[in-house]
This record gives sequence, C-alpha cells and structure tokens, in this order.
Amino acid sequence: MKHEKEVQPARITYLRVENYRALKQVELKEITPMTVLLGPNGSGKSTVFDVFAFLSECFELGLRRAWDRRGRSKELKTRGCEGPVVIEIKYREPGFPVITYHLAVDERKGVPIVVEEWLQWRRGKRGKPFRFLDYKEGLGRAISGELPDEQDTRIEIPLKSPDLVAVNALGQFADHPRVAALRDFITGWYVSYLSVDETRSQPEAGPQEKLSRTGHNVANVIQFLAEQYPDRLEHIFKVLRSRVPRIERVLAEAMPDGRGAYFCRSRIRRSNIRFWHASLPMAPSKCWPTL
Repeated sequence: MKHEKEVQPARITYLRVENYRALKQVELKEITPMTVLLGPNGSGKSTVFDVFAFLSECFELGLRRAWDRRGRSKELKTRGCEGPVVIEIKYREPGFPVITYHLAVDERKGVPIVVEEWLQWRRGKRGKPFRFLDYKEGLGRAISGELPDEQDTRIEIPLKSPDLVAVNALGQFADHPRVAALRDFITGWYVSYLSVDETRSQPEAGPQEKLSRTGHNVANVIQFLAEQYPDRLEHIFKVLRSRVPRIERVLAEAMPDGRGAYFCRSRIRRSNIRFWHASLPMAPSKCWPTL
C-alpha cells in the first residue's frame, strides 16, 4: 500500500516592515522554517511577531479593530516618522511561484485606510513580475483563476469601504483561489504570546483542546490531554522532567470544584507544588510542550 505524500504547508521566505513601532525599516531575507531572533531589549524582536499578529487580526477581526487595539496611528507608527505602515511578505505555496503580498495602511481622521494593497508573482524563471490584485483605498482590480497570467483580463471590483482588506474580501470567493489561499494561510496562523502571569492564573473548569495565545488555559489543556491522550501527556511530562532540574514528578489532577490542575513534585521539598505557585521560569516551560 502506497503512502500518500505529505503536503508541505506554505511558508514565508521574506519580510519587510516600515514605520511599525520600533521597526522603522526592517528587511528579513531568506527566512527559514525555524528562525530565532536575537537582540537587546527594545530592539524590536517582539514587534516582529506583533506584525504577524496584526496581519492575522486584520483578516479575523478587521483592520479597524486591529488598528485600534494597538493605539491607532499615535502608538502604532514609528515615532517621528511620516507615511503609512508598510508590511510586505513573500511566501511560497507548494507547486506555485513565490507570491509577494504588500499592504500599506495609514490613518485619516482617526480611521485606518488601506492606501495600497497588491499581490504579485512571476510566471516562469525569466518572466516579469506582475500584479494579479491591485487596490488603493477600496478601488482596484483583480485577475481570477487558479493561475493568473499577465495577459488575463483584470476585473474591476470596488470594495464597500477603504478600510477593508481586499485579500480578505475577495479571498472568500471561489473565483480567486490564489487570493483565497493567502487568506486561509494568514487566518491559519497561531501566534503565541505566552504570559507568565496568565499561565499562573486559576482557570475555569473543563477540558480545552487548544492552548490560548497567552497560555492562561494550560491546566485545561492538560486536563484534556489526560482524558483523551494520556500517553501523549506522559511523554510531555517526561520531556518536562528532563528539561527542568530537580523535578521528580508532574501530576495532573482535578480539584474539588472540577477545575483542572497539575502539580510538580520537587526532589528538594518532597511535596507537590501547584502550577500557579511555580516560579517564573517554570511557567513557560510547562506551556511550550503542549503546543
């Protein structure tokens, strides 16, 4: 019996950011599937990840909410700089040429506006790059079809409002599969912002399948794994014990009120330590293996 070939996911290979908080002008080339950012405090490492979170929220929540949540133009733009916030990524889908997505956002009268948005690729090694989606302030055109070509007809499709993201709007229609693929790619991102304080909070009762972005429900996820996948949970605990010195055992138990909890048994104290009483370095180490 032949095994089906595993489908490789799309991945980002390039990122350019302008006028986004600490990132006045940043360009990351040849991004690998596993990329680590190193630098001093305030250099913009966390901001790079917030760029991806901002893009994801633009598609899931809408541009206006993503913009407002970051303090609008006053807090989002690089201090002392004029012009729009620019985010540009290059990504590759298996079996397709590299696609470049460009998004430029500015603010007018307190409202975010998509001043420029386009998608382009190059068909063939020697072909000239061309845009198969091109929008400015809600007006623009796009080429439909699975493999847009430069000679294809561009159809004018006005958007209802200039604060709408064209890829998010057109990506919901079957006529634009390449646009839809980018929309699905971005909305499928999981951007994790593990917060030590959140991971040490007392969660609500009941198992939960997925870890939240802040990690506040890690005990609920542990409870879910304990009920549905005990072997996987034991493997996670084994990894945790090997990574954290002087941890003898890790136990998942239910509290009297039904809430999930898990305990670490220290080789020094010889007693169980509740998760939210653990030290600061311990909290993130408990979350990452569950992802």
